[in-house]
Amino acid sequence: MDELPKETHQNRDRYDQIIFALLVVFLLCTSFSIALSEIGYFSALSLLIIKRIVSRNFSYPRTPVDYFLLGYVFAEVMATIFAIDKTYSLLYLQRRILLLPIVYILIDNITSLKDLKVLFGALILSAVGVSVWSLVDIVFYFREYLLFERRLSEFQIYMTAGGIMMIAVLLILPFVVHKQTPKKIRIAALLITVPLIINLLFTFTRSSWLGFLAGVVVMGGLRYRKLIAPVIAVVLLIIFLSTPEMKERMLSIVDPSHPANVSRLHMWKTGINIFKAYPLFGIGDVGIEIIWDKYAEPGWDPEGHLHNNFIMWMVTLGAVGTVALVALFLSVWIVFYNIEKKFRDDWFINSMALGGLSVIVGFHVNGLFEWNFGDAEIITIIWAIIGLILAAEKLSYRVSG
Repeated sequence: MDELPKETHQNRDRYDQIIFALLVVFLLCTSFSIALSEIGYFSALSLLIIKRIVSRNFSYPRTPVDYFLLGYVFAEVMATIFAIDKTYSLLYLQRRILLLPIVYILIDNITSLKDLKVLFGALILSAVGVSVWSLVDIVFYFREYLLFERRLSEFQIYMTAGGIMMIAVLLILPFVVHKQTPKKIRIAALLITVPLIINLLFTFTRSSWLGFLAGVVVMGGLRYRKLIAPVIAVVLLIIFLSTPEMKERMLSIVDPSHPANVSRLHMWKTGINIFKAYPLFGIGDVGIEIIWDKYAEPGWDPEGHLHNNFIMWMVTLGAVGTVALVALFLSVWIVFYNIEKKFRDDWFINSMALGGLSVIVGFHVNGLFEWNFGDAEIITIIWAIIGLILAAEKLSYRVSG
């Protein structure tokens, strides 16, 4: 197997040094401040554009998913052209599209394995730092958490916090179980999963719990079947030791009469009704509340979204956008899978790619019950993970070429 270069052979100019530092800031802030994270990202993007203009170099990294990303952009544009509220849709169009360069700016500025480790480490450190900080709140209000009177939401609402913790655990676990991970790193990875899992538990976000379990199943099915049994054992132990209030929350996942589940089923039914009326390009990337009353059953308060990624894509972007996004994420999965296979013996690249595969599955299982594609914090992290792992793909081509 080819090894990735450990040192870059290109000297960074001042522009590159500042851009790289801003990317570190961007990733370090992803889990606790979307404002600071966006400042880091958009500053880096602006500086990169200035550099390209000054140098008259308008090249950009090519990736295996370029055409699929363009397909998604096309779907967003068409949905806006045919939107029921074009100004509203245009607002969300620019918000969604402006995040996509995350993928390319990361690829463009990662020229060595060291770069990759620094930026990946910044992303993980952000989530771990939040999880450790949040333990203080759990300790102070432990009784309220046990009685399901409080949900963890130190820096974001509990659904976002649950999604972030789910992603971080799934990224870290492959480092724990890879046989060639250095002992010190394996121990450190194992230790930092503890606050992450505690945080995930006490967000009480059921969809994130299910996403985590789905990601573990993928991880076990692809590489580590022995991982599944211990995780199931831990889950059963948590259920056994939980208070009645916590047990009720956990078991509500499979209770169709639970109010939250009844509400979601109604939202999904309403979404299907809207899709039937706007099947091709959808209503535009707008809030569902502006059309809710026309398609929902009487007596239900308007909802801004439908707590399901696929139904929201069908409603807002139509069949064209739904197909484009399914194709995009499927292409990302295939690329990640090929990287994971190619670098089976490389503990870092393999673990990162396997974590990425698990995150994609966890993200979409989570997205069956939440609109996490529309959550700025979550989707920013997803694009960052895609950029980081595609950067590893770029490095591998450099070596094999």
